[in-house]
Amino acid sequence: MKKLTSLVVTSILLAVMAGSACAVPRLQTYIVGSTYNNFYRQEFNSWITNNNNFDVKVVGYWQSAGGGGSTSALGCSRQGLGYDFMDTYLMVSTPVGQSGTVWINGVQMTGFGSYWSTLPEGANPNLSLRYHMPAAAAGRFGFQSVGRIDNDQVNAYEYSHNGIGNPGWGDEKLISVVVSGYSWAHFDAVGVDSYGHTFTNPYSSDASYYGSCATPEPGTLSLLGLGLLGMIPILRRKRD
Repeated sequence: MKKLTSLVVTSILLAVMAGSACAVPRLQTYIVGSTYNNFYRQEFNSWITNNNNFDVKVVGYWQSAGGGGSTSALGCSRQGLGYDFMDTYLMVSTPVGQSGTVWINGVQMTGFGSYWSTLPEGANPNLSLRYHMPAAAAGRFGFQSVGRIDNDQVNAYEYSHNGIGNPGWGDEKLISVVVSGYSWAHFDAVGVDSYGHTFTNPYSSDASYYGSCATPEPGTLSLLGLGLLGMIPILRRKRD
């Protein structure tokens, strides 16, 4: 009986390990050249940039390209993977009470508002999406269609958990973004597959822009220095 129990426990552990090995988020967001941070200002586990002009990747990842043949206990393969696609949206959130602009592929986004009022028709993402920080605290939302992503080629990388993995079955959309005026802008992805199921990128695959503190230009510093020098005679007179 003990041997049987041990065998069952071992089988469960192997199944969990297999699930973990193959469990890559179907949807991911990644900022090219960014740094993955476990904690940055208001959020956890996100790709972060301080450059207001950057490229965002929306990734649709179905499964690993490894295996070949049948699915093993600790591996993934392409067997049984039928053609599928996702009509995909980039969700952009910005701070309430701030004015600014977000440009997507050269077109300014408009119509930011509440989460429910801007949600694309036919999309039913996980409710956790609206609570992703920092937008959960004080954010407004906008959705931008980025087109259809499919799985007919090995062209999707894994950009989650502080690393870039090997390519798998899926595809990526490269999106040019320019943010102006906002102290932060947060990015998530939502996709609706051929069966009408909605996929949401998890917390660990978020991406955000945070504006860095303004630094005085050299000309401004020079003027400040001249102003301080000009005050020296005045201070001397007061001492006399």
